[in-house]
Amino acid sequence: MRQRTRLSLDDLNKSNIWTITPSELSQMIIDAKKKRDEFAENEKHYMNIIRTVFDIQYLKREEANRMEQLENTGFEIFSTPDENGNNAIAIRKHPIKKVTDLTMENIIHLEPWEVLELISNNMGTGWKGLPLAIQDIIESAFFVDCTIMPVKTMRKEGGIIDRRKEDGYEVLEIERGTWIEGIFMKPKPRVEKVHIDYSINDDEDGRKKRRKDLDDEDEYDDMDLDVEEEDEDMDDEELKKLDGDVEDDMEDEEPDENNLRIEDIDVIADMDEEED
Repeated sequence: MRQRTRLSLDDLNKSNIWTITPSELSQMIIDAKKKRDEFAENEKHYMNIIRTVFDIQYLKREEANRMEQLENTGFEIFSTPDENGNNAIAIRKHPIKKVTDLTMENIIHLEPWEVLELISNNMGTGWKGLPLAIQDIIESAFFVDCTIMPVKTMRKEGGIIDRRKEDGYEVLEIERGTWIEGIFMKPKPRVEKVHIDYSINDDEDGRKKRRKDLDDEDEYDDMDLDVEEEDEDMDDEELKKLDGDVEDDMEDEEPDENNLRIEDIDVIADMDEEED
């Protein structure tokens, strides 16, 4: 029965490739090769992604000895349409055997007990002995707490181990003489990344700004029109009268003797000369 997959080779990236089984990958490759030109054009891209997680070899099913050797080293063998004399494909998923195999891409596909097992097998370094880069990778996917206590304190009933287990943590205990290093780990909630189309928002903001600018321009135009209309409503006689009133006010104004300025003194001096 044909294996059905939800993804194609075009859908694969360095994160979701870890979710694919060898059987699913073999069917993806078979399906992709049906479009020969497209596969040939993109084969290098496909293999750059696949080989971060899988080893792949093409072979003939008639080569019994070679098939046996590959199966003994962890490969799975799948039949394929005959191509260039090969009619089978051997696929092996890279095992994560040590903490240095951990990456930002594969860490999210592991369970807490699997990560704790890797730490346990890491030459007894415990959590604090891990490189900071490895700690950062683990903490990107898990809540981690590490405590070192005397054996009796660590393992007492209702103590830290019991409380952490009630909170959903997996526990690793590493003995340090009469003390124990307790490493507690549980998965962080998987957060779905939200992709925002900023171009839409920018366009909307731009439209709003343009509407505001147009409104402002209309407002200023209305103000100018009001001033012009007021000027037009005044006839020539009124304007002349207004100018005459201003000149009369200037002639009638006398300087204030209590607050004289230089120009006022000159005016007073002229007035005294005329009286003499």
